[in-house]
Amino acid sequence: MKKELEQREQKIISLYKEKIDTIPAFIETMGKYTSYKDIFLELIQLHKIAIISNVSSIYDILESNSRIHREFLFLMKVSMQMQDLNKNGNFLYIRDFIIFYENTISKELLFLNSDIERYNRLLQKKDLTIVGLFFPFKKYMRITM
Repeated sequence: MKKELEQREQKIISLYKEKIDTIPAFIETMGKYTSYKDIFLELIQLHKIAIISNVSSIYDILESNSRIHREFLFLMKVSMQMQDLNKNGNFLYIRDFIIFYENTISKELLFLNSDIERYNRLLQKKDLTIVGLFFPFKKYMRITM
C-alpha cells in the first residue's frame, strides 16, 4: 500500500510539472493582447521558483500550486475583458489544458487523501499487533487543499 501512495504522489508531481511547463506559452499568448505586462510578474516569479525548486514529495508543491492557481484565476478574470483574446484558438487551447491539469491534480489529491486515511487506519491496527512492535512504519499526513 505504501508503494501505491508513492506512485500516486509521483503522478501528482508529474501533473504539476506538466502544468508548470504550459505557463510560458500562456503568458506569451495572453501578452500579445495586453499592454500591461506587469500583470504577469507574479506568475513569472512563481514559474521560476517552480522550475528551480527540488520537488521530492507532494508536500513541496502544495503551496506553490495554490499560489499559481490563484494567479491563473486572476489572469482568467482579466482575459474575460479581452474579446479578441477569447477568439484566439491557441489561448483557448492552453487555457483548457491548464484547467484540465488543475482539475486532474485536485481529483488525484482527493484520492491520495482517501488512500492516506486507509493506510493510516491499517497502520494503527498493525501497531496493536506484535509485528507492529518490531517493524515501525511512519504515518502519512493528510493533504489540505
